Amino acid sequence: MQNHELAINGGPKAKKSPYGTGKRYLDKELEYLRDALEQNTLFYGYGKWVKRACAMMCEYSGMPYVVACSSGSAAVHLGLIAAGVGPGDEVIVTPNTDQGSVLGILEEGAVPVFTDPAMNLNPSAEDIEKRITEYTKAVVVVHLTGYAAPVDKIAELCTARGIGLVEDCAQSWGAKLNGKMVGSFGDAGCYSTNDYKHISTGDGGFVALRDESLYRRVSNYSDKHYDRLFDGSLRQKHHALNYRMGELQGAVAVAQLEKVDSITSRHHELGENLRSRLEGVPGVNVVSPLPDAECSYKWIIMQVKEDELSVDRKQVVSSLQAEGISCSSYDGYDLIRKRLFQERIVRPWMATREGRMYPFVQPDGRDYTYDIENTPNHKRAMEIGIVVTIDTFYTDADIEEVAAGIWKVLSAYAI
Repeated sequence: MQNHELAINGGPKAKKSPYGTGKRYLDKELEYLRDALEQNTLFYGYGKWVKRACAMMCEYSGMPYVVACSSGSAAVHLGLIAAGVGPGDEVIVTPNTDQGSVLGILEEGAVPVFTDPAMNLNPSAEDIEKRITEYTKAVVVVHLTGYAAPVDKIAELCTARGIGLVEDCAQSWGAKLNGKMVGSFGDAGCYSTNDYKHISTGDGGFVALRDESLYRRVSNYSDKHYDRLFDGSLRQKHHALNYRMGELQGAVAVAQLEKVDSITSRHHELGENLRSRLEGVPGVNVVSPLPDAECSYKWIIMQVKEDELSVDRKQVVSSLQAEGISCSSYDGYDLIRKRLFQERIVRPWMATREGRMYPFVQPDGRDYTYDIENTPNHKRAMEIGIVVTIDTFYTDADIEEVAAGIWKVLSAYAI
């Protein structure tokens, strides 16, 4: 007879075997790294690997120009440069994201304005439109954890209003909307290759662009404005940062890009398998992709229905973890209540100086404060969300056991 007693109460775990594991970096990474070292230069301007990775990214993204950079945060910053964001501008962005989505806004002396995502965690054109003012310069659309946002509708809005559109695709390699890769709808598609993403170079990023003049702007801003890939006529004509990618990262990027489709296809397969197995599970809503989207699940997100369960989310998460399921509460992705936005001190060493609140307090008197009550959907999502991990090396048996564990726990707590 099957024992249905919860593991947290002493019963057997639903996850009976260890999760599948594997090696991310194989022979090709080693081969290409060796070749990079044998070039006798690791500088992208003289080597071939970063250039080769950029060419592969053009093909992958469907965009004609790509700039490699040092991180996903750098990529978003460069995307904002492409959009022309500067001091005093407002940039609309969702609050349920990593701070890498907003750091570039602040660095340019611009101000993040938070839209309220829908309960499926995606931004909506309708809410974004409500938050547009005369100061709005751009919108950053975050394609969260493999779920494509409705960027087609947001792009239409931005085009009609003359507003820049930057896509943060850090967590959404392989995600598509209407058959198009995310990152190809706006002015700039920004990708991350840090260790937590579908593919990894340790740290790194790419910016995909459709406009040649913006390509030159972004390339130069990433390389101290040396105008290195062009005719040199704009050499150090403008200030810029050093966001360059090195040849070792470029070599690993090429190896990873050679298998990115198989990696993201596997994430899609695993995520769809788990989502289908959770259809009808009591006490939660499982967040689904948009109807015309293909999701490259980094997570599956469930939202508890508190009136249908005898316990709260914290107890559900504890019980799932006791069953051996890799999951956590979805409450960490909230920028609004972080100290950065509550204390509004961008550079702590300036705390005693006049103007320490800049850019949150602008010279023209605009004063920006942040209250989660202004984003009720986002607040609610933070209260009821649960993240279930998806990994490239999970097996079909892993998904079967995870689904069984979720059914076991939620059936026990269902009213």
